[in-house]
Amino acid sequence: MTTSGSAPVVLLVVPPGTVRPEPLAAAVRAVHPDWVVTAVWAGDPQLRPTLDGDVSWHSRVERGTAVLLTQADERVDWWFASRAVSRLLDDGAPAVVVLRVGVAAVLGSLDDFVAPALSAGGVGSVVELVAGQLPDDERWPQEEHLLANGSVSAAVAVFGAAAGPAVRWITDQMADRSGRDIPVGRVFERAATLFGLHRLRGDELLGSAFGWEVDEPSVLDLTGFSASSPWSLRADLACELRVEVATRSARRSAVERALPQIAGARAPVCLPGGWSIDEVVRAAVCSADAGGTTPDPWSSTLAFRSWIAPLFWTALHARRADLSASFPDPFGHDGDRFALWRRRAAIDDGASLVAPPEIADVQRWQRTARRVDGVDLVGYHRHESSLGDVARRISAALGAANITHGDLANLRTGSPLLTGPPVTSSLEFASALAVVNADQFPALAMDHPELFAADTHLIGYWFWELEHVPVPMRQAASMVDEIWVGSQFVADAFRAAVDTPVRHVPIPVAAPVVADRDRASFPLLAPLGDRFVFAVVFDHFSVTERKNPVGVIEAFRRAFSPDEGPVLVVKSMNASKRWPQHQQVVAAAGDRPDIILWDEHLERADHMAFIAAVDCLVALHRSEGLGLHLAEAMWLGTPVIATRYSGNLDLMDDDCSILIDATLVHVERGEGVYPAAARWADPDLDQAAAAMRFLVADPARRGALAAAGRVRMERQPTLADTGRLIAGLLGIEVAS
Repeated sequence: MTTSGSAPVVLLVVPPGTVRPEPLAAAVRAVHPDWVVTAVWAGDPQLRPTLDGDVSWHSRVERGTAVLLTQADERVDWWFASRAVSRLLDDGAPAVVVLRVGVAAVLGSLDDFVAPALSAGGVGSVVELVAGQLPDDERWPQEEHLLANGSVSAAVAVFGAAAGPAVRWITDQMADRSGRDIPVGRVFERAATLFGLHRLRGDELLGSAFGWEVDEPSVLDLTGFSASSPWSLRADLACELRVEVATRSARRSAVERALPQIAGARAPVCLPGGWSIDEVVRAAVCSADAGGTTPDPWSSTLAFRSWIAPLFWTALHARRADLSASFPDPFGHDGDRFALWRRRAAIDDGASLVAPPEIADVQRWQRTARRVDGVDLVGYHRHESSLGDVARRISAALGAANITHGDLANLRTGSPLLTGPPVTSSLEFASALAVVNADQFPALAMDHPELFAADTHLIGYWFWELEHVPVPMRQAASMVDEIWVGSQFVADAFRAAVDTPVRHVPIPVAAPVVADRDRASFPLLAPLGDRFVFAVVFDHFSVTERKNPVGVIEAFRRAFSPDEGPVLVVKSMNASKRWPQHQQVVAAAGDRPDIILWDEHLERADHMAFIAAVDCLVALHRSEGLGLHLAEAMWLGTPVIATRYSGNLDLMDDDCSILIDATLVHVERGEGVYPAAARWADPDLDQAAAAMRFLVADPARRGALAAAGRVRMERQPTLADTGRLIAGLLGIEVAS
């Protein structure tokens, strides 16, 4: 490729994965049709894809195996980029603009970026992320983030004809194992000081999560951005951001324009056989003697694996707190146990079976007798959590039916401790019921192997929200003799997935305790007077997409214009810890004055008073294991609109609620909790909108639904009934 002439060269750095350089190249040519555009592949040369259109690969750069193994992703990109920049400058390019594909998006002219590089003796330029001091508040980023990551962008840089020494220095820094944890932004800061790179004001040219001043900057640095969450610039951060998109239409428009340029996903660099070169592998290689020879992983795969094995296990142990806790002396006193764990770990596919660490305050439960007149009840009796509440209600049910039982506290949880008397520490009965979810059973077995003795009839009381049961939960089914569940939906899911017997054993939902408050006592509700108030309530920790508040907002927008009178209150909690998800809700609400967003943790009795104070609770959920909040609304006489799907159908029908039809779709935005291969509900929003309008127009029907819901809850079995049911299932005689 000939590069001599007056036009700058744009070098697109392409990471491994599905990100393509063609859309970014087209965006550059749209504003600079006479500039030369080329690309460099920053991954395994054997996997370099074929390009379409009029963008081509720059001549191949050496593989750089050591760099691929030892540097973080961003440093890999810039190692390849700096090598290519050196060659382009040697070939006569007057300036080279480097853009990282998948991160940088071009929206306007790049002339101001290249001007310092084209000037006499020009070295080049980097771009500041922020101008001036950041405000002292709680939003991200803080000054500490600039100090840690650097104050200049790692998505774009420009190098001029005089940049040779600077580029060679940057190349050396990217290849330096000892500096592998130094972010590129800090390297560029140092290069600017040492070699005179010009620092451009980012507030005039660049938009990023660090700062975005002009409506449409020339370049967007979308580091950390996910196209699946376009309402937030950093969906990977749970905190409140300094630069928001959801509330700024100009920024939303700029992001929409940028999306085609960053489409696709980055993939980790992999060794032959699919072994990802992750931080553990890099740490292992960096721990080797710098003077030694590292076998080439592509041409000498077996030799490389043999060479890295001892280094890998040492690095893995050092980087994982659970392994350090379980095996304090992994190659000495704990060597045999650690070797056993290593043999069980499936390293090649990344699915390591982690041996849970010992917990100091968990005492081994002692086996005493083998009584058959009761049951040992295992659960989070001493902790404030939903599962702990279920265990306590089962204990109360057994007590109400005069069933002898022992309450054994499982302590492996981060939930807050409750005050109260100590619990039983011995196993007395031939049957044990463990209110511990399936995914935690391997840890339960490590902490209390005596519970899994062959002569114990062990039952797991499990909850789950989808019809698809993940592999770890299916595997846990082999650890129990029976599975009990709280709804028919969950029973059907497990029956379809495992051979272990599954029983539907519902636990009654008790009438909630309600604070003595009315609508006027809530500051956000008081100004509404007698306007019709719909509400959707959810905890962002419960997976926002599953609760689907955005669907409720859209249905409300379809049902009513802003001036019709009804109001929707979107009551959430933990938004500050799930900020990207909350920004999706903010974006959905838009500027509608009749949609009120309220994020606050209320005491339980106050929360119940809020639900009692609204006119209708709407839950267009995608799936529920049971739907406790819906049952509580029915207890309180608040009409409910809900999705006709999943566990809530145990307690709801068309006589006591309005159920919305749904189709099943694959999971999106499951937040790592729910696999993409699973399905959940997509409720009919037009039907939901019609239901909202119907309730507003028909007070008599509202009253009938409220009364029917209350009656439905009152007809639940009592705690004593539930206790007798459990006794019957276990073959325990109940005294008359």
